[in-house]
Amino acid sequence: MKSLILPVVVCGFIVALGDFSVAADMPRTVQAAACRKPPTIDGIIGEAEWREAPVIEFEMPVLQLNTQAISRRSCRLRVMNSGNNLYVALGVPDDVLNKSLAPLDIDFASLAFCRGKELAPGDDRKAVGPGIYLDKHFLAPARDADDKAQHGKGAMTHADGVSTIEWALPLDSGDAEDLRAKPGDAVRFNIAYIDAFQADLKATQIGAAYEGALDHAEKWGTLQLAAGVPDDDGSAFKGPAWVAELFAGLRTVPASRLRLIDSTLLPASPQSIARVLVEYKFRNPKGEEVVGKAKLYLPASAQLAKEKFQLYYSAGYELDDGSAIAHASRGAVVVTPRELEANPLVRTINPDAALLHMARALPFVDDSRVVIAGGSAGGYATLMLAAETFPVAGAAPDVPPINWGYNAAFFLQKERQPSTAADPNAPKVPVFDVIVPIVKQALGVYGNDTDGPAYFAHSPLAHLPTITCPVSVYWSTADMLVPIDQVGSQWIRPFDAPAFPAGFTMDREKLATSADGRKRLTDLLAERDYELFLISEETVKRQLADSTLSKMPVDLGDSPARQWSITILDEGAPTPLLGHTKYPVGRTHRAFLDRVTTGKIAAGQLTPAKLERLMDRYAGREWLPAGLVHLDDPESERADVIRGLTTYVAAGPDNAQTFAELYSRLPPARQVLPKEVENKLRGK
Repeated sequence: MKSLILPVVVCGFIVALGDFSVAADMPRTVQAAACRKPPTIDGIIGEAEWREAPVIEFEMPVLQLNTQAISRRSCRLRVMNSGNNLYVALGVPDDVLNKSLAPLDIDFASLAFCRGKELAPGDDRKAVGPGIYLDKHFLAPARDADDKAQHGKGAMTHADGVSTIEWALPLDSGDAEDLRAKPGDAVRFNIAYIDAFQADLKATQIGAAYEGALDHAEKWGTLQLAAGVPDDDGSAFKGPAWVAELFAGLRTVPASRLRLIDSTLLPASPQSIARVLVEYKFRNPKGEEVVGKAKLYLPASAQLAKEKFQLYYSAGYELDDGSAIAHASRGAVVVTPRELEANPLVRTINPDAALLHMARALPFVDDSRVVIAGGSAGGYATLMLAAETFPVAGAAPDVPPINWGYNAAFFLQKERQPSTAADPNAPKVPVFDVIVPIVKQALGVYGNDTDGPAYFAHSPLAHLPTITCPVSVYWSTADMLVPIDQVGSQWIRPFDAPAFPAGFTMDREKLATSADGRKRLTDLLAERDYELFLISEETVKRQLADSTLSKMPVDLGDSPARQWSITILDEGAPTPLLGHTKYPVGRTHRAFLDRVTTGKIAAGQLTPAKLERLMDRYAGREWLPAGLVHLDDPESERADVIRGLTTYVAAGPDNAQTFAELYSRLPPARQVLPKEVENKLRGK
């Protein structure tokens, strides 16, 4: 299911400013200085590294979109190039750093180029925001796209009321969607700064160095590249040496399966964060070995190899740099899949499970402090991973679908009622246009019968006995992507039927025919296992007003005494135009995560059902027998099971005793651990 959190690509949004003003003191031609030593691209302008580039001071006109008022900001620009690379640094006054993607409220800058007299499809532009770098190209006015291959580097920092942005890009990467220049060339260029880009644009301000903004290049300036300069060593694009050393030292399965692709040092507080791109191999549902991609975010102190960090695993969807840095800055190694080719509900949890096995085995990760989190289909993946792996300090899913067959049938109802689909004037449900194609892809994986056993087997509801870790989760009564009926009937809010297409329903009794397809969380979860936090619509509205003023998300309820902390946002009835929630209030599991990552793994996390699942994984028996392959590489499965049990028994004598008792009660066929491993776990 597609998360409605706006993706990072929105930072490349291009809007025509029009010729509303001219930047004072900005020369029509900017002469790039000769660069002999590349700067470090970290969003911090070191005078020594930029001393070859004269400072160009100019007044950037900035348009407030809501009021159409124009103000001016005193900016500082530096430009230099070597024989093979271009470097640009910009300082823009900005009182507040906006860096949120959910809800959307972010600052970013875009450096744009025009190779001819007018902009043409493929002309280059590089966008930089807090923790974000995007290599994009022009398509048409108000339209751009991500490059197929990302080249260059960028960073943004904010201090003392100034946003500082640095770019490094190859003069000629060989990519037709990039600049393609050489020393001595002259190219048209412009720089735009977008302050507080928001979905409704109410607080958004946009400025540019030259007229025409990013859509019309006839009045742009000219960048004259320095000629006769030698190539540099490309060090601005290279990652920290200590990252390469860390990954060269990974020789034990499964961590050794991670292949380092690239790394970048990102500015953060209290220490820098290394963003590391990796690839790895995993088995798809057909059992075929394929390549997956991931990102790791490592606190710089990881290079010292003196401490182990908690692990924050972002499941299902790719986590943006800004969000990842926030977690890493609090002392976590962050791991997330990247460049995903399919929705988590289509590709299954195979790539996430394999990646999580590798991440947990990293020598600088504390395996007793692993948390898994994700939203929507990523929340689904969070719960399925919590059912598969062990131990887990905590799972924090947001608005997860938990009965896959029911949720799939909900989206296919229009397809299964062709008479309602034929009326072009019928009311629309926009999210269906996005999600139905995804569900149709899923039919090719799980089959056409959404009431069939494969769908329930791939539902978190089927695995509640093996989700033994603490869980913090929330749902909304108004959710149009994950109907609340799969959670509990007491929170169903009747919707306005005439506002929806004829026959539209969320009723599980109408959408599902099997007993499994009609199951809900409250049917299966014992009341003693969860604490409920019900937030009224009035409270949500008040939180919206408060969070808008403070820009701070609202913490979810946390129950130290119960395994599940369940928050229900009573936002009233669903309406056709909604996504997951009615009110854009940011939510955080901060209190929950702080608690579970500072305590020990409870003895109760190991249950007979959980131990049987671990033994099946160790023996190579499918833990999810539904006609698909889910097991990781056999050696990695065995290593992951042993590592997890070792972590568990080390947490205390109660844990060790629990393991010994439960293992002795297993049927002989499931006592599959080698005797030496069993004895070690028993403390013999």
